[in-house]
Amino acid sequence: MRKPAFHISVLNSVNGIIRMLRSERNFQLEVLALLINIFLIVYLKLSPEHAAIILLVCFAVLSVEMLNTAIEKICDFVHPEFSEHIGLIKDIAAGAVLLLAFVSVIIALLIYPQYIFV
Repeated sequence: MRKPAFHISVLNSVNGIIRMLRSERNFQLEVLALLINIFLIVYLKLSPEHAAIILLVCFAVLSVEMLNTAIEKICDFVHPEFSEHIGLIKDIAAGAVLLLAFVSVIIALLIYPQYIFV
C-alpha cells in the first residue's frame, strides 16, 4: 500500500484531534486544563524551563488520552460484547492516563507556588 502525501497525513492527524474534541469529554476537560495552564504561564510569567515542563506534561496527557481512546475503540471493534479480558485492557489503558494526570498535578504543585507566593 502506498503512503499518502505528507499533507494528507497531517490533515488526517488534525481530523483525529478534532474528532476527539467533539466526542471525548475527558479530552475536552484536558484541553481546558491546557488552556488554563497557557493562561497561567503568560499571567505568572513562568520561566521558559518551567513553561516547557508544564506544556510537555499537558501535551503528554492529551497524547496518552488519545492512545487510551484508540485502544478502547479497537477493543470495542474486535470484541463488541462484554468481556472481562477486554475490560482489563481498557482499565490498564485508562490507568496510564490517570498516572500521568496525577504526576501532572504534582508537577504543577511544585512549579506554580514559586510564582504565586512570591
